[in-house]
Amino acid sequence: MALAHTKTRAPSPRAGLLLPRPALLAAVRQALDAQRALLICAPAGYGKTALLTQALAEAPDGTAVAWVALDEGDDLGRLLDCLFAAFEPYDPPWRTAPEGLRDAALRGGAEIVTVADAMLNALEACEVRRGLIVLDDAHHLVDPASLQFLDRWLARMGERWRLVLAARHEPALRLARLRAAGDLADLGAADLALAEAESTQLAAAAGLDAQAAAELHRRCQGWPAGLRLALGMGGRLAPPGALPVAIDRATFDYLAAEVLDRLEPELRGFLLRSSVLFELDEARCRALGETGPVAAWLAEIERRALFVTVVDLAPLTIRLHQLFRDMLRQRLHHDEPLLRQQLLARAAELEADAVRRQGLLLVAGRPERAAALLLADGPLLMNQLGSQGLLDLAARFEPGFADASPELHRVKALALWTMWEAELAEFHLGRAEALFEARGDTPGLRVARAHRSILLIAQGRLTEAAALLGDIDPFADESGGELRRIVLLARCWHALESCRFDAVAPLFEAQLAELLKTPTIEGWYAGSPAPRQIACRGMAAPMERWFRGALQVVGERPLPLGVNACLAQGWNLFWQGRIAEAAGLLARAEADAAWFGRLVVARNHGQALRAMLDLVAGRPEPALAQMQQRLAEHVPGFGRWGLWHSLYAFARMAAACGDRAALEDGLARLVREGAELPDLIQLHRREPLAGLQAQAAWLAGRREQALAHWRALLAEGEGADLLGQRAEARLRLAAALLAGGEREAAAEALAPALAGHDPGGLLWAVPLLRDLAARDWAGLLEPAAVARLRGWADGLAPQLVPATAAADELLSPREAEVLAQIAAGASNKHIARALDLSPHTVKRHVANILDKLGLNSRGEAAAWWNRRDQASTRPGTLA
Repeated sequence: MALAHTKTRAPSPRAGLLLPRPALLAAVRQALDAQRALLICAPAGYGKTALLTQALAEAPDGTAVAWVALDEGDDLGRLLDCLFAAFEPYDPPWRTAPEGLRDAALRGGAEIVTVADAMLNALEACEVRRGLIVLDDAHHLVDPASLQFLDRWLARMGERWRLVLAARHEPALRLARLRAAGDLADLGAADLALAEAESTQLAAAAGLDAQAAAELHRRCQGWPAGLRLALGMGGRLAPPGALPVAIDRATFDYLAAEVLDRLEPELRGFLLRSSVLFELDEARCRALGETGPVAAWLAEIERRALFVTVVDLAPLTIRLHQLFRDMLRQRLHHDEPLLRQQLLARAAELEADAVRRQGLLLVAGRPERAAALLLADGPLLMNQLGSQGLLDLAARFEPGFADASPELHRVKALALWTMWEAELAEFHLGRAEALFEARGDTPGLRVARAHRSILLIAQGRLTEAAALLGDIDPFADESGGELRRIVLLARCWHALESCRFDAVAPLFEAQLAELLKTPTIEGWYAGSPAPRQIACRGMAAPMERWFRGALQVVGERPLPLGVNACLAQGWNLFWQGRIAEAAGLLARAEADAAWFGRLVVARNHGQALRAMLDLVAGRPEPALAQMQQRLAEHVPGFGRWGLWHSLYAFARMAAACGDRAALEDGLARLVREGAELPDLIQLHRREPLAGLQAQAAWLAGRREQALAHWRALLAEGEGADLLGQRAEARLRLAAALLAGGEREAAAEALAPALAGHDPGGLLWAVPLLRDLAARDWAGLLEPAAVARLRGWADGLAPQLVPATAAADELLSPREAEVLAQIAAGASNKHIARALDLSPHTVKRHVANILDKLGLNSRGEAAAWWNRRDQASTRPGTLA
């Protein structure tokens, strides 16, 4: 995740001016023992974080602590990122990838409840006796989605975990019911305020007499921050009348400035300059430009207890209290505004957290740089934050700037395209194109134009796309190969959608050669081929190379590209007639897709392949049901052209299954949708429905009409070969002619379909393929063609269903290795290190193990493995 690790690190207890408060700590302990949640609600400076730090330091051994420090602007996506990172040390047995859960939650509505429950289930299955989830500065969570998520958690929190909220004001959560049920404990400002005896004790430790201590307590009214500042000034307060009776935020700024001015000039300057950082350590401060004794200054700041929280000890890392940091930044802005801007920009370049980096650049008045970085990191952030997360970052810019920024329009298009909002994505690319042109940025213009051509193709606006592509020279590339990759991809897709099917494979070969030069996840992902592209003649060999290349790019990382690669290769093997291998890859892809959550394209392509496998296996009812479900789940963002293709696939399946009513319904809908796509249907698909009309006529008993339609389709040449339609038409025409006693005409119709290496479109009519393979074609077809036909038929013979495998046989060798490590007590990180895997890959293996064995937790899995080991070593058993 693009996240500062200090956001999920609990502060360290620190020595210094820290008053033991046993009664208050006892109240915290009692609340955590008896209630499901604890709310510590008090204004800034009341010591909420310090109290929690002390409470956690005294927590019982074995207590798991997930700490999240929230910042202004954090939302549900950011909260989830932090929670997943905070839970990492405790190895929750996720059944869906954290990234998939995050994406699902950001879709809102009922998905938030589902994700909240899934996370609670994983937490309950953790191998911890007791756990605390602390949300510090929870008042920053104001978005409705975060509040809905937390409300669900508060309502369903299990027995072993407690939720602690520290906030300046009560969050807008449904707390009344929890209070009424006795499940919520409250600590407020009155509880956290210092008693007079505590103020006197602190004042005495600082060298003040009883009278001065009493005056301090009266003026501070128990506010710890005010007392701390006054003690930092040697107990001196402004004369009566100079300050209000009670010390508030404005008074804090006044007193903090007084304390700042009393510091040595070098230390004061260091504090002012480094206040632009979210956390301070020696490396960060030196990278910011500090050349003095940084380590000594940090230690002195900590020693003086200047409103800091220690978040790490090695190296010493501190976080300034927000009140103090705000005052420092305001002073820096007042005293040296130009230096402040420079320091903010420099701090942004040091920041690995994309959200913080962008915020720093925007405050520094550098939105152009922020937009450029967002575009450059867009593909990476898509993997980390999801589409909605990327859109959320783009939405944080000032509206006027955002509308005039071609980079931000490209960012929005990238996110929307992956959400299959093709029309809206194309709009933003059109804006980017115009803005790059107005700026005189020719390379940016070319890339935006090439991207837009792909989105035009996706909408069936092929004439416009061709005009754009005709204006782009892919070899005039100043983008490091990006332009060439996009243009070659666009040309390949344009050939496919223009029904120039024989041109698809050569263009894909050129695209693949470019991908291999600079293999990147985003390049390979964008070039993932669709089933109808894979069905084109000549695609089998380059698809094998693409699949191997995609797996190499993915490596051990659990990425959506791996799902796409398995599905694409599954389709490739299917069209070759390698049915069992295709089914194996589909099962692998479906399992991985379930781990990632909702992958729109994967589900769409997987449903179609599952339907085709059912069809080939002689199961027409589930095959047609799969296609009906796929059509019902059509994503509006696919547009009318996407809907036309979904309808076409459904109608092809209805025709193949012999369901006349479903076929006629599909044909009627295709005609209606086609009327709205004149560019596509009239210019590029003169006979798009001939094969379907032929089968409808045949099922209705209109033989001559069916024969005429099949012959018209075959006369179209390559332009009719959508999803292997020509081979299927030849097979059906040959079967019809043979049934009428026209053996020679049947052989003439069938022969071209037997010239290739693979069955391809013949798989739409496997019963006819088997029937014709059993016929005597002596003297009518070449022996090699007959042998090929019979070989295909034999390869499609029904497979014996293997007996159910033993549980341990279900595990892959790698999963068995992971399970052995779990049984030995290794954490996910240790397993990753021992087996040279990424932590994400280990999580995926753990989910697979639990799913295959029907278990809920790592502990149950370890017990299962140990029982297996014991059984295998008993006399008479095989080890």
